[in-house]
Amino acid sequence: MTVTGPLLPLIADEFGKSVGTAGIIVTAFVLPYGACQLIFGPIGDRIGKLRIIALSLGCSTIFTVAAGFVDTLESLVILRFMTGVTLAATVPLSMAYIADEVPYAIRQPVMGRYIKGLIFGHIAGACCGGLWAEFFDWRTVFIAFGVLSAIVSSVLWIAAGRHPRVQNALAHRPKEILATYLEVFRVRRSRDVIITATIEGVVIYGLLAYFGAFLRYEHNLSYLAIGLVLAAYGVGGGIYSFAVSPIVRTLGERGMVIVGTASLAVCYLLLAVVPVWWACIPVFLIAGLSFYTFHNTMQTIATELSPSARGTVVSFWVFTLFVGQGVGVTLFGLIIDLLGYDTALISASLSVAALGLWFQRRLYL
Repeated sequence: MTVTGPLLPLIADEFGKSVGTAGIIVTAFVLPYGACQLIFGPIGDRIGKLRIIALSLGCSTIFTVAAGFVDTLESLVILRFMTGVTLAATVPLSMAYIADEVPYAIRQPVMGRYIKGLIFGHIAGACCGGLWAEFFDWRTVFIAFGVLSAIVSSVLWIAAGRHPRVQNALAHRPKEILATYLEVFRVRRSRDVIITATIEGVVIYGLLAYFGAFLRYEHNLSYLAIGLVLAAYGVGGGIYSFAVSPIVRTLGERGMVIVGTASLAVCYLLLAVVPVWWACIPVFLIAGLSFYTFHNTMQTIATELSPSARGTVVSFWVFTLFVGQGVGVTLFGLIIDLLGYDTALISASLSVAALGLWFQRRLYL
């Protein structure tokens, strides 16, 4: 999911495109990834979340490996599109499965431990993307990750076979699925969480795709150095995951939203003004900690929007998040190509601050 970020400058150069244009490979992944949540969520509720996660990950292996053999940007776009389709079930159904098993009172810390896996994946994506770009053909990173996903999906499929099969006929009927979606929008709290996820996808995830290119063109870093600097973002998230329990006790949900978005907004402003590349490392670290402080709070709230159909509703929440990201990648690509990275960072900073202020107020109306 994240490996293409550090590779964007190299892919853009190889195919003779601007970074904003090459960013289409990110959009090509996130839009179907988001859209297919609407399919996999109800199916997971119907026949079992673990089985669908394993099958989804296994199918993605085909397209991930194939991306290592492309010779045109168009081919890479198509394969990333299909990877987004097949990977769509993994994260939201994992969160829904945890929510099924863990009471809400202790779910935030447990979800935080799950997030560690996502964070380590984020770090691996940044580091491996930079490492491969520096020392090997960038295509081989897709082959390596494809092999790893094949192994993991096989192990997970065996584990899923030990769980009893789910029989929830209502979860598969279109009438009930549509009713569940409509109910989400009828409830103000649910509607606010969906709106926030969409905007977060635009102003946070959308800009995230260009951090590698920012370090390449603004600070002239090698691809290896880019990967290592971007890993600091994941390390910040790792700090959050280890400290999630005291953070929750100290700040509470509302405080986590305020502190997370405010400090992330400041980090974006600092990236626009820091004069030397090494100063970006602590900024990215704090940005990662800030992002997960806000994001994990919102996704924990999302798991409780509809306890009777968690797979469907959490998948819908992720759908709106990644639709927002698809829009954001395109939007920030245009801003960067036309106005530069500083404008993109400043506009994202103001947007994140406004989003946090709005959402924390809506939480307790």
